[in-house]
Amino acid sequence: MEKTLEQTILNAVENSINSVIKTELIGYNKPLSQFVNTVIAKHEDDFIAVIDCGITDLFSAKGFKLAIKEALNKKLASVLINKMGGEIEKKVNELKRDAKTRAKITLAIDGVINEVLNGVNIQEQEVE
Repeated sequence: MEKTLEQTILNAVENSINSVIKTELIGYNKPLSQFVNTVIAKHEDDFIAVIDCGITDLFSAKGFKLAIKEALNKKLASVLINKMGGEIEKKVNELKRDAKTRAKITLAIDGVINEVLNGVNIQEQEVE
């Protein structure tokens, strides 16, 4: 469908009116904003009571407390990991460079493997 000149003019007028309404009635320090602020101020105690009730209900709900604790724990863990990650990496690199430590780690791993293998062999012998 092709736009006619009249449709284009009507759209421009409509957009202009919408713009004027937004700018002159709703913008900062404009009449409609002032009216809304006046009404809110008139019912300030009611708004405070509703908000207070909602927040009180939140804090008395067990799920909310658990959600807050979980979020706090995750955030703290993340911060600690980020702060300690570099330190742990440094220590691991130091241990990797030390020949004695590498030998001890190798022996410890061998010991665990032997325990597991011997445990499997012992269990297999008990079954037979």
